[in-house]
Amino acid sequence: MNVALIVAILIAAAAVLGSLRARRAAAGYRAALIALQTAAAVLLYACLFPPLTQEDFAAGELVVLTPAATPEQLAALSPAATLVALPGAPESRRGERVPDLSTALRRHPETRSLHIVGAGLPVRDRDAARALVARFDAAPLLPGVVELEAPAWVHAGHLWRVAGRVDQVAQGRAELRDPAGAVVAAAALDAQGRFALNTPAKGAGEALFALRIVDRNGAKVDEVAVPLIARAGEPLKLLLLAGAPDAELKYLRRWAVDAGVQLDSRLSLTEGIALTEGAPAIDAQALRAADVAVVDERAWAALSAAQKQMLSAAVRDGLGLLLRVTGPLSAQVAEEWAALGFRTQARDAAATVSLGRTLALGDFGLDFARRPLDVEAGDAAALLRGDDDAALALWRNEGGGRVAVWWLADSYRLALGGLRAQYGTLWSDALATLARAHADAAPQLPREARVGERAVLCGIEQPAFVETEQGERVDLDVERSAAGRPCAGYWPLQAGWHSLVAAERHWAFRVRAADEAPALRRAEDAAATRLLMGASSASASRSSRSLPLPRWPFFLGWLATIALLWWLERRSRLGTVPAFA
Repeated sequence: MNVALIVAILIAAAAVLGSLRARRAAAGYRAALIALQTAAAVLLYACLFPPLTQEDFAAGELVVLTPAATPEQLAALSPAATLVALPGAPESRRGERVPDLSTALRRHPETRSLHIVGAGLPVRDRDAARALVARFDAAPLLPGVVELEAPAWVHAGHLWRVAGRVDQVAQGRAELRDPAGAVVAAAALDAQGRFALNTPAKGAGEALFALRIVDRNGAKVDEVAVPLIARAGEPLKLLLLAGAPDAELKYLRRWAVDAGVQLDSRLSLTEGIALTEGAPAIDAQALRAADVAVVDERAWAALSAAQKQMLSAAVRDGLGLLLRVTGPLSAQVAEEWAALGFRTQARDAAATVSLGRTLALGDFGLDFARRPLDVEAGDAAALLRGDDDAALALWRNEGGGRVAVWWLADSYRLALGGLRAQYGTLWSDALATLARAHADAAPQLPREARVGERAVLCGIEQPAFVETEQGERVDLDVERSAAGRPCAGYWPLQAGWHSLVAAERHWAFRVRAADEAPALRRAEDAAATRLLMGASSASASRSSRSLPLPRWPFFLGWLATIALLWWLERRSRLGTVPAFA
């Protein structure tokens, strides 16, 4: 005999005794008291042992609650679903608390797919969720910065760019503030909440900028720290050969001198007369010492066959070569450049192009000219594009070096228009892309490290350690990854600047506090969880499970019935006949 049957017998006996006692009451109360005794017995039993109902659920699916799951999302879940709650998830009477997703999967080995509810999976649980995430009900994003794009490091003196997207801030504004709090760049948010800001990196070292988002009234909505690492770098050795001087060369040479580039140039004036600077020799020794050679079509045509072969061999050995188009190409030059991988064809007329969006300058009312030329190279990448997405320069690998063709005619107009920093950055980035590689490869450092979360550092060798701002040292255990790269895991305990020390060299990176930039954090977790989606929820079979109905409606009914029963019994003792008798 089970407990439910014993309780039912006891409740039924109590109801019978109550009904017999009610028969001694006045005739006006008798029927009501017996009916209420019976109803109270039924409701009490239903409260103790609720009736069962069939609830559908996806077989083999594990529902995972993550932080920021809303009450509406919880209410929409099937009562029959298997539910676990990760740390930080809201309280749920049905959810089983687990310290991480791996623990939940061990406790539920039948799991074939995951249904993620809330802000998304943190870094700790993403590896365990691979190939299992079938559904993701994302919590609403927070107002503020939800996408952020910034360089890992820049060369000192170069422009650097911060771009991103802001959510739930209409007609707002993005401001970039330097470590002293001064606004160095600002821009209004567009209709999608996007922005792009540019400012020069004035000196080498680490600096912490702040990206502040304000609403239409100027009130601060969000603020995100943007770390900047500026490196001095090594000066380039540039060999410049031109068939005739022009305005582009004037400003290019001036920029090279101001930027500390070691310049060797030869500009032909007339036959047998040239303007030279440095030692612009075309021999094996000079080409091995150079990092980049810039040659226009007339200077190329003036080179001897032996010099061209020497230049091509130097490119295959690592030299960068930039071929400038300043006028029509002869058939011989076009054929020789085709041998370098670039097929050219003349166009009818020159065209204008804008660089406002490319250089993140907005609509500053300045157009540029592109040479009447079409260039094709199947294995080339764009070195520069206009706002219309048309290529203005292409580059390709050639052995151990790189070769490029440049047919933008008048980039010097940037300098004439007062945008010297943008002009310098344009040419610096182009030459840096082509230049001969010298320095050792830098290690791969975490871009968004946070306190308490694992950060992965790759490309390092033992012995290596991390040093914090407070001078604490943490030794790293370097192991080879599956791809063969030497990597180490690091769990930061403090926010701020950290320094990786390996092979007597230092590389800085910054660690965010656990609660820093909450809007960005929620958006990153949601985006990373969406990337994990791969399991199919359509193939999951549906099943049903018997679940008891909620007890509280039966309890409230029983309480109301008992209260009415008490009132009637009290009235019967006073001898008052109720109105419904």
